[in-house]
Amino acid sequence: MREKVIGFQLKQIAVFIAVLLVSFSCRKRGCMDPNALNTDPNAEIADNSSCSYGEFDKPEMLSNVCDNYILPAYQDFNNKNIALHQVALSFSTNPSLEGLTAVKDSWITALISWQKVSFLDFGPADYYTLKNQVNIYPIDTNTIQNNIILGSYDLNLASNNDAKGYQALDFLLNLPGTNEENLVDYFSNNTNATSYLLDLTENLMLLSQNVYDEWVNVYSSNFKSNNNSNAQGSPISNVVNGLCSYYETYIRKGKFGLPLGVFNSFTQEEMPHLVECYYYGQSLPFAKAAIEGMSDFINGVHFDSPENRLGLDDYMDFVGATHGSNTLSTSINNQLEAIINKIDALNDPLSNEILANKPSVEEAYTELQKLVPYLKVDMTSALGVLITYQDNDGD
Repeated sequence: MREKVIGFQLKQIAVFIAVLLVSFSCRKRGCMDPNALNTDPNAEIADNSSCSYGEFDKPEMLSNVCDNYILPAYQDFNNKNIALHQVALSFSTNPSLEGLTAVKDSWITALISWQKVSFLDFGPADYYTLKNQVNIYPIDTNTIQNNIILGSYDLNLASNNDAKGYQALDFLLNLPGTNEENLVDYFSNNTNATSYLLDLTENLMLLSQNVYDEWVNVYSSNFKSNNNSNAQGSPISNVVNGLCSYYETYIRKGKFGLPLGVFNSFTQEEMPHLVECYYYGQSLPFAKAAIEGMSDFINGVHFDSPENRLGLDDYMDFVGATHGSNTLSTSINNQLEAIINKIDALNDPLSNEILANKPSVEEAYTELQKLVPYLKVDMTSALGVLITYQDNDGD
């Protein structure tokens, strides 16, 4: 009797499964992606392998990021350096506390502007090796002092790259052991120091002018028109590689990893003197500005307005790039926001924070590190862009 009951139950289960299979097989399969060209409104089961997407409007994206971010950002960068040189000229003719404050304020403004273009590490910026001439740190204070003593130097030589730029100005404008009154006296009584200050600001102005002019007169037209491929050397490849390389090496590693000692393989000993703007004692506003600039650029946001048009985020969405349960663009934006939140939780001087509150700085670094594979692996894979730069970080 028990065997009959079990047999009957098995038959019922078999019938139920058969009904389910018939019901499932009768439901219509088709493309259910609303972004596809052939979305089937009657489909009940997703078969997105049948979806057709056409071509992403790469010309429109490149035109947007060029005309509405890159060009105005470089123009602003150039204008800020012109203003910096002008106030330095004014200070040199009449050194005063007010004039020194004006130079410092203009230096800060120009350095913030640099952060907004720093990750555009391709094209004219690469040709002029802009990052190596504008914002290398730590700087060589011995070379700076020797240049001032001798009064003879060539700032165009690569050997002076770590004795010029914004970080050399950081040293001169925040001279260790010197208050502001004594600093004014220093420049008043030392014509070589004043000349060096002017030469540094003029060098920045000329570099920014060269890069901006190159973009306006030569590079932008080719950048916007050469849009048929994502292969090495194409605008999209250059953008993605420049962005990934600069973020990985000069933001994540340079602004946080090296001072923390993360790359100090044997001891992990902190090296707080390696922070940006070590002598000024304020590093975090510049790191935050770089991340915010990257975020705007990735999302196709205009440089001088909140208008948002086609960017890399839209390109990732178009090809259906995902990360976990989110779109990849959402994961990247969430991570950028998490990084900014961690930076906001820190206190300057960052050199002190690394020693006094290291766990919090490590938390910020961890969030910075999480973004690397999102950009360097997931984004490049989704867009079909080959990484063409090399790093030796072991990450």
